[in-house]
Amino acid sequence: MFGFGKKRPDDGQSLTQPIPAGWEIVDLGLLGAGGMSRVYRVRDETLGREVAFKALRPELMKEDLALNRFIEEARITAQLDHPNIPAVYALATDKKKSTCFTMKVLEGSSLQQILEQNEKEGIDGLFSALDVMVRVCDAISFAHARGVLHLDLKPSNVMVGEYGQIYVVDWGLALRKANLPSKEKDDGSSFGTPAYMAPEQARGQNHALDERSDVFALGGMLYRILAGRPPYLDKTSNGTRALAIEAVIQPPDQVAKRGAQSMPRRLVAICMKALSVAPEDRYQDVAEIKRELEDFIRGTAQLPRMVFQTGEAIVREGEIGDAAYVILDGHCQATRVVAGKTQMLRLIGPGEMFGETAVLTGSPRSATVTALLDTTVAVVDRLFLQEEMERTSFMALAIRTVASSFLDLNAQTTALLEEQRLGKVVDLTLRHLALMGVDGPGGTRRTPWTSLLTKLVSDTGLTAEAISERLDRQPGFEIVNDQLVLKPSVK
Repeated sequence: MFGFGKKRPDDGQSLTQPIPAGWEIVDLGLLGAGGMSRVYRVRDETLGREVAFKALRPELMKEDLALNRFIEEARITAQLDHPNIPAVYALATDKKKSTCFTMKVLEGSSLQQILEQNEKEGIDGLFSALDVMVRVCDAISFAHARGVLHLDLKPSNVMVGEYGQIYVVDWGLALRKANLPSKEKDDGSSFGTPAYMAPEQARGQNHALDERSDVFALGGMLYRILAGRPPYLDKTSNGTRALAIEAVIQPPDQVAKRGAQSMPRRLVAICMKALSVAPEDRYQDVAEIKRELEDFIRGTAQLPRMVFQTGEAIVREGEIGDAAYVILDGHCQATRVVAGKTQMLRLIGPGEMFGETAVLTGSPRSATVTALLDTTVAVVDRLFLQEEMERTSFMALAIRTVASSFLDLNAQTTALLEEQRLGKVVDLTLRHLALMGVDGPGGTRRTPWTSLLTKLVSDTGLTAEAISERLDRQPGFEIVNDQLVLKPSVK
């Protein structure tokens, strides 16, 4: 047997457990410790590589329950051959000397550490954390397919490597579904991390545990990402467990540390569905919640749909916009009124969006869009559009700048056209005065105002108010006793 010479006192930092016969390893220091075990970095002299050496704490060597659970952890992990689950290399179960196993060394930080660091530095790592969640879902789906429940999912049990490696670790509480007790033989014991555990787990209903118990914990991890704290939080472990038993959870957007930021409501909905008290109200398997997360990441979540009949207006010029639309099937035309006449701007077909400028800028709609055929559209409401833009603040700024520039140009063009129409009013008025007006005192020229105003409204399509306002601004014009008077210019 390869040993370490004279036994040293257990300082918690050095490997002091007896080494199984035939294992030639050198202690390189403590990697981490938990309630049941310690993990050391060691060099396997036989293969010339570094591995993690996980050993049961010496004080637990005589406890059969702890021994059996430790051994089961090694065997379960070894049977889960998945890229996001660390590989187990060897297991030794000499209960009189040492119970330990070796596994892949994991370099990096836990998801919990990353979240805490991001919060400390004010980094919005939402989408990076969601990418990790998707990989965790892959690992747990694989375990479920092999009949294994993890039952202790939390950010500290997810390792993220420097080069993108992601591992779900600590399978010490994992159970095989085949070994779950019947309701009659359930001893009511509760195990796990209260801050994240499903209510059936907190209540000791071990016979009721299934894949949806892990789905709940995944929802708890998402809650931690969104709110900056776990679903249940109390000063003591017993207090936290009591909250888990009661199973009352405030939505993450109501307790978030970063309350000033808008929280994506779709993620809140995904989170709260996974955290439903009744298992039948949760996602029924991990694949479902994974699809929802991927949809959010890619921005392709199912949008509400509406159908418009031929000739029906979908948006109208001048209205305040609260949604944009994407044509899924059918065709539309965009028009606007210019100089009193309806002008066709463009035809719009499947895959094209319209109405977004008014939503982004809060300005009235600049055009009317009408269905040329029966048309199906996806409705993109204001909040959804803002959430999609907020994926990167730079892109949001760019889009808003372009939209505002478009509106400015459109407003300038509209103002120019309007001024041209109003200029026409002055020309028509002068012509009417020249042909139909009569001379007055002091070199003035005059004509009845009411009849002229009616004619100008008919000829230009402008309102009486707009015409009156424009002539009032024109030097030399004055309305006296329902007579439009043109004064001679002063030289």
